[in-house]
Amino acid sequence: MTHAMLNKMGRIGGSLTMLLVALLLSPTAYALDCVESGTGVVIKPAIPIGQLAIPSNVAAGTKVWESNEITVTAYCDNVLGSTVDQVWFYFNPLHQSLGQGLQLGVSYNGQDLETNAARINTNTTPIVRGQNVTVTVTFRLYIKVTGNPPSSGSYVGADNFTVFQLDGSTGLNLVAGAKNLRYALSGLTGVRFIACGADLVVYPESQIVNFGVFNKALLQNSGDNISQPFSITAVKQGCLSNFSIQAQFSTTNPLVGDNAIDMQNGTKLTIYNDANQAIVYNSYSNFAQLNDVNQVTKTYTASLNAIAGQSIQLGQFDATAIVKINYY
Repeated sequence: MTHAMLNKMGRIGGSLTMLLVALLLSPTAYALDCVESGTGVVIKPAIPIGQLAIPSNVAAGTKVWESNEITVTAYCDNVLGSTVDQVWFYFNPLHQSLGQGLQLGVSYNGQDLETNAARINTNTTPIVRGQNVTVTVTFRLYIKVTGNPPSSGSYVGADNFTVFQLDGSTGLNLVAGAKNLRYALSGLTGVRFIACGADLVVYPESQIVNFGVFNKALLQNSGDNISQPFSITAVKQGCLSNFSIQAQFSTTNPLVGDNAIDMQNGTKLTIYNDANQAIVYNSYSNFAQLNDVNQVTKTYTASLNAIAGQSIQLGQFDATAIVKINYY
């Protein structure tokens, strides 16, 4: 902005003084660097969201998409002055927003973050000048419906979204060239809206796979198993839209590897698909295409095996898995 020189000299001098103070204070205010461990990368390449379809008939507040788990390890150091610092996870550091009717969030450490610059302490060991700390964060991204979708049926908004930044306890460092690890999501302009989604129908209708009563001797030898079939049918909700579905068997039970639930009694539960492949728990994979068809059924086999090196305990046992779906 242009001003007359004579009567603004004092203000210009004052502005210079204020700027100098800000520059002198900024290293102390933002005294923590975090880069990707092993690579030194600060700005990670944006994660492509891939094909994504969102049913227009779901209630506001519904999560309509969720990523698989993403893990990154960061190396943090450069604490200045007398600060004692820890690493914090800051959501949406740039205060961005998605297109009409949608909201992006992140699930981290058991919490959902949706508010601009909302933060969670990663609970790293506090460090001071000359020390460093390594932190591993595992998170999931999700998209939630917040209201009416655009009438065009197409996403309107930014294509990229900076999801989080790792930074210190004193706040976000948004200065150009700052060494604070960021993750972003891309490909949002490829999102499309569809008229309806699908309902999932599980057989048995009780939604319980019951192994009944059996003698543990049936599982004593390597390779022995007891199995029960079940099926899941995806039924289109009465519209003409074509779409495909990804499915995930989500469980909070402890796992043996990534494809068996530890039943806590010396046995493990594995689910096999119709190609006799063990499904990976808590991970999305292709389920069905509902293109010009109204329903698709997939069959599965739940198999119970002994865990090598453990004794089988008598008594009742159970585990829970929830089927989640994404549309594309």
